[in-house]
Amino acid sequence: MAGIYLQSISWRNPGSWAAALLAVLLLSLGYSLGTATIAAAHDQIISTNPQPEQRLAAGPSHIELSFSAPLLSLGHEILVVDALSKNWSQGDAVLCGEKLTQPLSPDMPDGEYRVRWRVVSGDGHPISGSYPFLVGSTATAGTVPAPGTPAAGSTPAAGSDAGTEYAGDSPSLPAPSKAGLPVWLVAMIGSAIGLSGYLGYLTIQRFQRPRSTTK
Repeated sequence: MAGIYLQSISWRNPGSWAAALLAVLLLSLGYSLGTATIAAAHDQIISTNPQPEQRLAAGPSHIELSFSAPLLSLGHEILVVDALSKNWSQGDAVLCGEKLTQPLSPDMPDGEYRVRWRVVSGDGHPISGSYPFLVGSTATAGTVPAPGTPAAGSTPAAGSDAGTEYAGDSPSLPAPSKAGLPVWLVAMIGSAIGLSGYLGYLTIQRFQRPRSTTK
């Protein structure tokens, strides 16, 4: 729209050129404000089952993670490891929109377990995290090694990446305040802000323009 306005202005009117330059600056600023939020628009995890640090009477049959928007159906994985880095996940994780479910092996013994997950958000950005939960009244927290640290007394098999697949924990679940907004919608909002500022400038200029008087 700014380009059309540039073509229609007079070459001999410096005021028109100033208005056109202001229009371009406002539109660019609005677009920048809109696209600046894209980095924070990645999908976020909003709930888990079991919950972080929850103590269960018996081992769960599955792990369920819910996200703020549908995920891409590639690269997702859930591991559930114990203090010896044994993975209790059974089969592949099942993705259904924004929910990812991982079946678990039966007869999980009492103890601490750590869920380590990795997904690809709707914008193609990979996100990951982990959190612990407990099974049984005698289970002690802190027995499962942190991601990237081998368990004491265990020797990972050659080529195994158990315990190093994910970096960082996510014991608390962030609120999806800006997640899930499509990139095109954010850009349109930013452009609308710039266009509104430009139209407001034209309105002010029209009312401030001196009116010619006839004798």
